Amino acid sequence: VVVFLVICAALVFANLTLKGGGDFYVHWVGARAFLFDRIDPYSGEVPARVQQLVYEDSAKAGDEPYILDTPFQILLLYFPFLLLSDPMLARAIFTLVLELALFAFAILSLRLTEWEAPRIFTILFIFFSVFNFYTFRAIYEASPVLILGLLYIGILFTLRVKMDEFTGALMAFSLYYWEVGAPFLFLVFLRVYYEKRTRVYAGFFMLCFVLFFISFLSYPNWIIPFLRATVNNLRADFGFNIHAIFIHIWPSQGRIFAWIFIMALVMLLGFEWSSARSGRFAYRRFYWAACLSLAIAPLLGFRTEMEHLAVLIIPLALIFAIVHERWRRIGSILTILLMLVVFTLPWILYLFGINRFGAIAGEITFLFLPLFTVIGLYWIRWWAIRPPRILSDLANRP
Repeated sequence: VVVFLVICAALVFANLTLKGGGDFYVHWVGARAFLFDRIDPYSGEVPARVQQLVYEDSAKAGDEPYILDTPFQILLLYFPFLLLSDPMLARAIFTLVLELALFAFAILSLRLTEWEAPRIFTILFIFFSVFNFYTFRAIYEASPVLILGLLYIGILFTLRVKMDEFTGALMAFSLYYWEVGAPFLFLVFLRVYYEKRTRVYAGFFMLCFVLFFISFLSYPNWIIPFLRATVNNLRADFGFNIHAIFIHIWPSQGRIFAWIFIMALVMLLGFEWSSARSGRFAYRRFYWAACLSLAIAPLLGFRTEMEHLAVLIIPLALIFAIVHERWRRIGSILTILLMLVVFTLPWILYLFGINRFGAIAGEITFLFLPLFTVIGLYWIRWWAIRPPRILSDLANRP
């Protein structure tokens, strides 16, 4: 316990030296403005205050607007951090929560694969999960996407062990950042509906009712301001989306290519969701389809941000596990090579490409991980959705 507390204290001290933290500040400032100043958390006053904290000035062209578009029942979860009046200290402690969530997220992602990984690969995967570029961005911005990733992996775990009410509760906490998890949550709801697991709905609606009741009791008229802020945030010229990237690459035909690409992905998801509903090896199909849903979500045209890609630790764990198990003789080398590629390429693009190539380097960095993950998932699809069937397959298992 003493060692754990010392580590936590050291992490808080290290977090105090970080800049950024805008994703936390927008929630902390919004909640504090509502509770202490009686200001609408979805008003323009909140982004102005956050920009002062992050940029020490008002936002300029290309800066993040930091418009609060989190449902009020989720915003209530930030209220304990309002006890700290120092925004830097509050962000440092919240970042500690994210770091602990990230560690649990990485461990559970590995365990969900049922990969009996050698200790060295467990250490390598945790190192990869903690220090890759996308996780670094999430920690730097103090983004709750790492907590969302932990919730998603918790949903997959509790579904597998039939803790249905708890699954529903986790889903109730996951109802924001739609650009990250909407396809994943839709697949979960589809699976639950097909299996008639009504206790999942019981846990979901009970917690939703409690959270909504408290939110409307605290701020009865929050729905309209929240929807207005959501629309304003969608219109903001910040982040990444396929439409803007394709138009940048092909100025005249980019919009058409983007719609063709998105529609192809939607049809692909529809086919995989249909296959994941039932049949042999149903849970393995569902797990693989859930990973695919997370990987494809950034490519569906919604405006999203680099740090949101940190949730792809879940499908990457499955890819590394299957590659290592299926190709036992060269699997270790191949797994390490894949980890190195996914780890080093985004850092190289960020450290050396942004200044030299500008926006296109950022767009390549954004596209790289979801495209790599989708290709990797289809590469291992056969072995991922079927258990070992022949002696040679069994012999390849550790």
